Amino acid sequence: MGTRQGRSSRSGQPGRWRWWAAQVAVPLLVAACGTPGSDPGAARDATPEPTQASTPASPPDPSGQAYAPGTMPDLVGLGSAEAGRLLGALELGSEWSTVAVRCEARPGTVVRQAPAAGSVLTDHTVVRLRTATLDLEAFRGPCEAEELGPVTGADAVLARKLYRFAADPSVGAPFVAGEVWTGIEDGLASTTVGAAERTDLAAWQLDAEYAERGGPFSALDVLASSGGYYELHRGIVGTCPGGNAKAPAGLAGLRAISLTVPEDAIDSCLQWWGVTVFLDHDQIRGVALRLGSP
Repeated sequence: MGTRQGRSSRSGQPGRWRWWAAQVAVPLLVAACGTPGSDPGAARDATPEPTQASTPASPPDPSGQAYAPGTMPDLVGLGSAEAGRLLGALELGSEWSTVAVRCEARPGTVVRQAPAAGSVLTDHTVVRLRTATLDLEAFRGPCEAEELGPVTGADAVLARKLYRFAADPSVGAPFVAGEVWTGIEDGLASTTVGAAERTDLAAWQLDAEYAERGGPFSALDVLASSGGYYELHRGIVGTCPGGNAKAPAGLAGLRAISLTVPEDAIDSCLQWWGVTVFLDHDQIRGVALRLGSP
C-alpha cells in the first residue's frame, strides 16, 4: 500500500475563486445625496448604522455539494487531483494511501476520508485520504464503466473490447490474423505476440528500464488497472512530459487511437499513462505503452 504525504500546494480552478471573492466581499454603498426627494444635508449628517463583516465562505466543493465555512468538504468520489486542488485551496495538510477495490469504485478516486465531511476544520487539521486501486493479482475485471470520451462511436466500441481483453484475455479482441506488435512508445523495447499466445498475459510483458521504473511492463496490465475508466483520443497522444508521439517504424502508416488516464486523476506526469492502438482496417495490429516520468 503506497503512501504520499505533505502539504498540498496545487492551485484551485479559476472559476472557483471568482465565485469565492463575490461571496466574501460584499460592497456597502452609501449614497451621498440620499434617495430621491430626501434632504441632502440629512444624508450627510446621518450617522451610518454599524455594519457587520460577512463571514468568509469556503471555496466551493468540486463535488457540487455545499458545505459550511470552516468545515470539511465531501471528497469521496472525486479524482485524486481534483481533491488535492481543493485541499490546496483550503491550505490543509494531507496524507494519502491506497485501498484495493474491485468494480465498486473508480480507480484513482477518493473512497475514504478523515475527518468526515462536515467536520470543523482547524489550522492543524491533517486530512487523511484513501484512493481506490485495483490489485491485479487478486482481481483484473472487467468492470462496466462509463465512457469518458471525447471520442465515441465505433472507435469507443473497439477500445472497450481491448480493455475487456486486457482484463480477461479469454473474451478475445479484434486483432489481425497474424502477429501483433507490442512495445514501449516507438520501440524502446518491443516484442510480437502470435495468435496462439495472445491469451497468455506473460507474452505481453516487456523487460526494460523505462520512465525511471524497472520492468516488466505491459500495456494490458495498465489498461486493466484503469477499471475501464480512460479517455479516448484519435491519433497518438504524446508522452508526458516529453511529448514523444512517434509511431514504431512498421506501424507508422496505420490509423491510431489512444487511451489515456483521465485528467482529473493525475496532478503530475509521473501519474500519466497512455496506450496507443494501431489499427489495420479496424483490426488491432499494434499496442504501444506510454508512461509519464518526472
